[in-house]
Amino acid sequence: MAALPDFRIETLKSGSGITIKLSGELDSATCDELMSVFEQAVGQAGASPGGAGESPKVTLDLADVTFIDSSGLRAIILIERSAGERGMAVTILPPPEALTDLLQIADTSDHVTLVPHGADASSTQPFLERIELELARVPSAPARARAELRETFGERLQESDRGTATLLTSELVTNAVIHPDPGVGGSIGLRITAFADRLRVEVSDPGSGFVAGNLPPRARETGGHGLIVVDGMSSRWGTRQVTADSKDGFCVWFELDVDYELSAAADTPESASIDTPESASIDTPESAGRPAAAAEG
Repeated sequence: MAALPDFRIETLKSGSGITIKLSGELDSATCDELMSVFEQAVGQAGASPGGAGESPKVTLDLADVTFIDSSGLRAIILIERSAGERGMAVTILPPPEALTDLLQIADTSDHVTLVPHGADASSTQPFLERIELELARVPSAPARARAELRETFGERLQESDRGTATLLTSELVTNAVIHPDPGVGGSIGLRITAFADRLRVEVSDPGSGFVAGNLPPRARETGGHGLIVVDGMSSRWGTRQVTADSKDGFCVWFELDVDYELSAAADTPESASIDTPESASIDTPESAGRPAAAAEG
């Protein structure tokens, strides 16, 4: 089982202000901790809306962040807004360059109407490798999905492709965790399939789904931008109705054009199992698995 990454926050105070230093992965499961640390640090520094005196400066250090999704971006936006309301100057030390595509895409989200693009034809074409998992619907599910993708496929993808595939997979699993209708149970299905020229990811749940063209644009600070990221960074994506956990369900999929190197990692047996709390399997063309299904946006 792939190990889940650590997430750490360190608060440093000086005469000129507060530095909040992050390391690890900032996502839907960890962004609330960041907001809490920010509010606590500002409160201890005595800064409040309309307060007297000079407010401290805030530095948000993201230099050691290894992953950030749209939920993490929303937390940063809310920190900027809250600090501004308190009259505080905010400096953001950016994450590594490979993570900045998300920031650029999300800046356009107020003006985007989502329309799936690309044909859904991969099910009829031969694949090189496939992994399927059943994930519990818990906050750590996106981190689990990222860890399994990196462990199984990471060494066979170029760094930029690996980063993009990891981000988009995380966004779809996050949506499957937080957006289904109230009372919807069941697990989240994740299928990742490698072809010679692309990677395909399908995420499914028993929710009722959505019509992409009917989703209204959302302000940057309100969240709900996962599909914006998928639309902007995938080669193609789409949705379909499926059967999940013996119930009507919904699937969101994307494909990313890549050069997949099957020989770049150790040989994979024709059919292998991964011992995880969730159900998982790795297939080759000789051992194909069940159809996948997935997330709401």
